[in-house]
Amino acid sequence: MVELPRVLVVVGQAQDLTQLTADLRSQGLSPGMVPSVEAATRAIDGTDIDALLFADPDIEPGLIPFLKRLRAADGHGQTPAVLLVRKHEAPETLAAIAAGATDALAASSSTMSIAQTMLRHIRTVQDRAEGARQQGLWVVCGPRGGVGRTLVATNLAVIAGEKSRAAMVDNVPRFGSVLLAFNLPPQTPTWVELHADAGSADLVDRLPRHPSGVTVLPAPSRPELADSVSPAAVNILIHSLVKACDVVVVDQGGRLDNGGIDLLETATHVIVLGTPDNAGVYAVQSWLRVCDQLGIPRGRLHVLLNAVLPYHQADRDRAARVLEHPVFLVPHAGIDGVRSMSAGEPLAWRQPNNRLVKALRAFVAATSPAALGASPAPAKRR
Repeated sequence: MVELPRVLVVVGQAQDLTQLTADLRSQGLSPGMVPSVEAATRAIDGTDIDALLFADPDIEPGLIPFLKRLRAADGHGQTPAVLLVRKHEAPETLAAIAAGATDALAASSSTMSIAQTMLRHIRTVQDRAEGARQQGLWVVCGPRGGVGRTLVATNLAVIAGEKSRAAMVDNVPRFGSVLLAFNLPPQTPTWVELHADAGSADLVDRLPRHPSGVTVLPAPSRPELADSVSPAAVNILIHSLVKACDVVVVDQGGRLDNGGIDLLETATHVIVLGTPDNAGVYAVQSWLRVCDQLGIPRGRLHVLLNAVLPYHQADRDRAARVLEHPVFLVPHAGIDGVRSMSAGEPLAWRQPNNRLVKALRAFVAATSPAALGASPAPAKRR
């Protein structure tokens, strides 16, 4: 089993932390307690600590020097250090942030919110570390349904799987769309059955592998089952696949819960899918604004306008001006696209010369050429 991320909780004068400890564990974290900053200094020497949480809102005098030493130490320059504080604008809080604290949460925050924040910071650091070796996590998302997300996501996974080890994750808990897209039997394990084994070293081997070469982690075909698994638990599964595969494509949909935000923040490529009509373009514009508010760099955002209907006409230049962002166009797949979804045979596998497949292949070549076995080159958008 893979060791769970370790969170060192500096207790200080904080009272009962039983619920906080339980919520940290529920997010797949392993909490450990030390009584003071001085004890934390001894604990991190020679110990693998993934994050620190200072639970006492009365900041200890030794915290500022500790944070400065932490940031200067080998191996802990990026380790998340989160404070619980009474006032964000207090001088001691501002001094701690300046010294290297990663975040400051209100002491009145719920214990679950604190635990989810710790997980998000840990995942962000882990993703940065993994990003140097992997082509990454591709999240296909957008504000509207019916724009061809599953069609695009499955074919991106198949294209990536031609030269790389690729996985496809359905993170839209609604009727098992990816089960149908890959023609998998109803009894195929989904993330409902597998979430408890997220740290298992053989997770990839336990998932079905489509003849196209793509490893598939489906969502449950019954939406009510999804409520039994937290978004954070699904994200742990996804990040386990990211470690094992070269490319993981996630059909994320329009989810902006804590789990959805975490995926957007840690994705190598955020692929925002819409349609080329006016309503579709302005819906994508609203989504880009959300991403801007989340601080996601525009360089990681890619807009695809998919001609879902045969009569859709696309004006790429106008859309780019409205969105203030480059635009890729995806042509209508024709009757072959409809047949591929109903038959469970991705176009990129059975119809590699289809115009939709050619457009998606050009998109991958422009944004992640390593996935096609090519040497990276300056991206040229079309």
